Amino acid sequence: MLLENRLVERRSIIRLVEENFRDHFPSDQELPGLEFFPLGEDSWSYRCGPLWISVRRDLDGHFPGAYEVSLLLSESGKGYVLAPLPGRNGRVVHRIADFPVVVFPYVESATTPPAPPTQEQIDLLIVRLGEVHAFEPPASRPVDVPTEDFRFPFENDLDKAVQAALNGDAAAGGPYAGLLAERVDRCQGFLAELREEATRVAGECAARWRGERPALTHGDPSLANVLFTKGVDIIDWGGAMWAPPERDWAALQRVFGTAPRSRPEFLRFYELRWHLAEIAEYATRFTGPHTGDADDDAMWERLTRYLPEPRGAS
Repeated sequence: MLLENRLVERRSIIRLVEENFRDHFPSDQELPGLEFFPLGEDSWSYRCGPLWISVRRDLDGHFPGAYEVSLLLSESGKGYVLAPLPGRNGRVVHRIADFPVVVFPYVESATTPPAPPTQEQIDLLIVRLGEVHAFEPPASRPVDVPTEDFRFPFENDLDKAVQAALNGDAAAGGPYAGLLAERVDRCQGFLAELREEATRVAGECAARWRGERPALTHGDPSLANVLFTKGVDIIDWGGAMWAPPERDWAALQRVFGTAPRSRPEFLRFYELRWHLAEIAEYATRFTGPHTGDADDDAMWERLTRYLPEPRGAS
């Protein structure tokens, strides 16, 4: 996020560090102040010396087991998995003002603009994701990671946002409300076709996947979540899920334009789910109170990519 979440006070974050991560600093050293980084769409990010602190805003729900399984991956020898640090209380997920908070080692390359990866790096990423797909957590340390159900958890939010825009209920919400109403009105046919196709493809995938061994998937191996430096390291495991491997391959196709050979209907399902989820998130934002700040400007630009003007519209 480009702007800090004012519901989470910096002193509360420092208190969390003091109580659970003090041993990452010299005993005679006072804790440094927090530095906010305007990065990512699903978290507010801070640096505190050797620590990277992520205050989460996972819209589809937050699953501590997703971060716990990344720790198991790292401990199993997969050093390319950047896992969270357990606190003194043994947890990897903490809470401040009802927001989940996860703490990682600070990695400088995660805060610098990413360079386009080479084909060799993409090939290595594919190999490493394949290793993740084959991972089995030890029986002695079970983790609660969601399993794919081919549903659309944002569907009600999308319905409400579309109706609010069309009915004019959001007109006083902020500067983008009127623009949203115009865009949704002109794109009704496009959106209906998209949703109809998504429902049909979801049913096909659910039937075909029944009985298959689930793969442990990351969900969003993108430039924001993969560090292409001397190696290839994967970060931000909050979306980990048991699913078909195409969940990751669809992300590679979307971001890098390449993926291993995959079943086209599964690739299409994940493409449609991503597309509709983005529309639901941004439309929901603009039907509620908003001010037109930097986050709003960035999200409106993204919404127009996913909900383009119909051809011939003036």
